[in-house]
Amino acid sequence: MGYLRVALQYTLTDVELKLLPRGFERIGHVAIVSIPCGLQHKIKDIARALLNTKGVRTVALREGTISGRSRRPSVRVIGGDSSTETVHHENSCNFKLDVAKVMFSSGNLYERARLPKLVRDGEVVLDMFAGVGQFSIPVAKHAKPNKVYAVELNPIAYRYLCENVKINHVGHIVKPLLGDCVEAAPRGVADRVIMGLLHVTHRYLPLALEVLKPNGGVIHYHESVPSKIRFERPVKRLLGVVVGREVKILQKRVVKRYAPGVDHVVVDARVGPVIR
Repeated sequence: MGYLRVALQYTLTDVELKLLPRGFERIGHVAIVSIPCGLQHKIKDIARALLNTKGVRTVALREGTISGRSRRPSVRVIGGDSSTETVHHENSCNFKLDVAKVMFSSGNLYERARLPKLVRDGEVVLDMFAGVGQFSIPVAKHAKPNKVYAVELNPIAYRYLCENVKINHVGHIVKPLLGDCVEAAPRGVADRVIMGLLHVTHRYLPLALEVLKPNGGVIHYHESVPSKIRFERPVKRLLGVVVGREVKILQKRVVKRYAPGVDHVVVDARVGPVIR
């Protein structure tokens, strides 16, 4: 039985208990919860239960999905401290952010820990959708890259990215770049490209090839995809764009369940040199 069901077992009816979400997301001191329509009248009770969790000072309700090119969340505070700005501690990294203004998925924890282990000494890495630095900073702290270019479109996320670079003392490695990656990303510089966007990531595959060095490199391609074709579609899209160059699929894995019947997957692919 989940924490909320135990905490509310004497407050909610059996029917209401079955409607409770299995868990909640914790980012810094903020607990973010999704509450179905049938429990909207119990919001205050649920918020009070979450505020009894160690370290939780703010409870926010998730009201929708991440939206727009700026990837802004849809949440509102329903209990505790009104501040949604927090510092999230993870894998010896600190991420300062406002959970109501910028995206940060705690469900990507394993992926953020996995990626630095793949980076070879002296590599140049380019993070096309850097956010607050959730991939760039662990790579800089736990691997030995020569340079990490971190490109971010959202000015608010970019501000936090720059602050997090300072907080984590990786300014000598991470170079934040503000703007659309189509315009801001340097070409022909990267040994490794991180494509941590969902939904429209395939549109940027041609750009990823331009960003790689002429002798090739590795692309970490993320996509939200129906579970039935979880690896088939992303691999097909990769192979369809990389024409005339050798491609080797290194790894395919599900990062997390994105929605019922939809997975967030990542495909690691090594792209060979440009054939002249």
